[in-house]
Amino acid sequence: MEVMKSMAITEGLPVATGPGRAMQPLKRVGLVREVVDRLREQILAGVYESGAAIPPEGRLGESLGVSRTVVREAMRILGAQGLVEVSQGKRPRVRPADPQTVVETFGTYLQRGDHTLLDLIEVRLPLETAMVALAAERATAAQLAEMEKSIDEMAGATSLPKRVEADARFHELLAESTGNPLFSLLLTTVSGAMRRSRNQTISKTGADRALKGHSAILAAVRAKDSDAARRAMLEHLRMAEEDLQDTQP
Repeated sequence: MEVMKSMAITEGLPVATGPGRAMQPLKRVGLVREVVDRLREQILAGVYESGAAIPPEGRLGESLGVSRTVVREAMRILGAQGLVEVSQGKRPRVRPADPQTVVETFGTYLQRGDHTLLDLIEVRLPLETAMVALAAERATAAQLAEMEKSIDEMAGATSLPKRVEADARFHELLAESTGNPLFSLLLTTVSGAMRRSRNQTISKTGADRALKGHSAILAAVRAKDSDAARRAMLEHLRMAEEDLQDTQP
């Protein structure tokens, strides 16, 4: 199977004739990062197909003017980024695109990065108002029934974790009902950090305000009124923002 596209091959290494930069020797500044960036560019450009083996460390290092150690460290980083699969005693191979890798990597950053929960609310505002407007146009009867069920579960929850879970599920259902998988991916990516904000806001005010917000959103979505759905989501998130501000020292 051909694993290199639009490029000549010399001893298993790409030589520039197509997308991406030439595999020229690198300056010895930030070598590992340079190798990572160069190989990522080749992978994303489709030079290496899914499942293709990366050239051996020795030949790759020689072509780039770096040591095997630099190449090995670059492969470790690319493996952590989900771009290659690294196995002991085997050449690294390009991994198939996996949305879950994106979710885990960015989700970890959101939970550990230098930002506040209020920053997260600001991101949710444009994301979820656009999302709910599409949900109003596209949600099926079965999806509407699931949303109503999540509201009932939140109302009947006897503990904070169960209320938070039902709250999150309602928003996930809205994302799914858009029919656009990217909304689900983006929402899932921020779900861990969102859970922290929900723990703070729901524990402060109880489920009442969140339940009223969900009910208003569902009514607008069921009526297929995108503008009303957008307004209901905006009000819902603004209330969450106010509650979160009240919990800040």
